[in-house]
Formats: sequence, C-alpha cells, structure tokens
Amino acid sequence: MTPLSKKQFEKYDCSIFLNEIGSEGQSKLLNSKILVIGAGGLASSAISYLMSVGINTLGVVDFDKVNLSNLPRQIIFDENDLGKLKTDVIKNKFEKKNEDTVLKTYCLKLDKDNASDIFKDYDIVLDCVDNFDTKFVINDTCLKLDIPLVSAGVSGFKGQVMMVTKQSKHDFKSLFSTYPKTTEKEKMEDRGVFPLAVALVSNIQCAEALKYLLGIGEPLIDEILVIDTIKMNFEKFKI
Repeated sequence: MTPLSKKQFEKYDCSIFLNEIGSEGQSKLLNSKILVIGAGGLASSAISYLMSVGINTLGVVDFDKVNLSNLPRQIIFDENDLGKLKTDVIKNKFEKKNEDTVLKTYCLKLDKDNASDIFKDYDIVLDCVDNFDTKFVINDTCLKLDIPLVSAGVSGFKGQVMMVTKQSKHDFKSLFSTYPKTTEKEKMEDRGVFPLAVALVSNIQCAEALKYLLGIGEPLIDEILVIDTIKMNFEKFKI
C-alpha cells in the first residue's frame, strides 16, 4: 500500500490515533471501494461519512428525482434540488468533497441484468433501498460475486441492520423469502418514518462496512441488529 502523505496523516488523525485502525487501517480505507445502492435517507448519511473517511472509490446507484417529502430525512438535498436527478445533485455537491475519494454515480434502475457489471468493481455493497424486490437483486448479486453486503431498513421508529458474506449461513433473501403484499392503505401507513432513526441506522450500517474492510470488531454475520428509537432499545438476534 502507498504510504500516507503528511496531509493525509493530518486529515485522518482521529482515526489513525485509534489502535484498532492506525495508519495501516487508514491505508486500507484509502484503497477500498464501496457501492451504495439507493440515494435516499439511509444513503444520505452514508455518502456524507464515507466520502469523509477517505474511501478510495464510492459508487452510488439511483434513478429517482428529489421531491419535497424527501428533504426531512435525505439530508444531502435541499429545496433548490427539487425535480433534479439525485445522482446529478450528488455528483455536483460531493465530487470535490474529498480529493482522496473518487465518486461514481449510476443513474439507472438496478435489476438482475445490470447489477453484476456494476458490483464487480467494488469491495463491499450497502443496501440502502426501501423495497424487497431490489433488495433481493442486491442479495443475489452479492452472493453470486462473493461480495460482502450490509443491508439495512427503517420503518416508523425502528430499523434493522444485518450483514451477508461468504461465511454467512443465512442471507437476506432466506430471512425474508416471503413478504405480504400490502394494500394501498397499508402502503400509505408504512410511509411514516422517524428521520433521526434513519440517520442512526445509516451510521451503524456504515460502521459495519468499515469494520469489515478494516478487519476489526465483530460483524453482524448471521445476526440482525434491531434498533427501536422510541424505546431506545438495541437488540441483536441470532438468525
């Protein structure tokens, strides 16, 4: 690995001073590539922090446009961005955020036909989407290409995070192999989400990804972490 420059030592000193990371760990991050699927609430926090910690390459996949209801939880957008493609806004706002990180955006709807071509260039994938069909595509593609996956979701005041790697006995699809079809009334009720729960879950998701890349701590493999912000409970369950 390329030694850290004097500027990089100063920029990332808060991480380097941690024994678990050090200069060697920071060098790993500066050589790592992370792909974020989605550009909504979970991705907003993830993109901000992953750009800041010095990831070598950060990819973002999304095809949606910014709308008014996005703004309370999708903190990288503002009212000047309404109606614009999220990937365009992210490119304009974050391309020069950190000279150590290359930002790549993919303005497309992810499906089983295009996923492999995108995923193959990355070390780890963050599932930040809000629908099961796309989550299943992400899960299946990561398993096929042997790429670690950190999956997260939020509804109401609750969220969950889990990790899938080649060591996993259970993946996202096996855990949620069947899910109920919702009525239009239920869909409207499910739209409620506590913005701060989204931010909290996103940061935990990023922490899992960075821990894995650094080879430190205990990853959530064959475990699911459930966060309840209304009770402020954190519970881990074996799958």
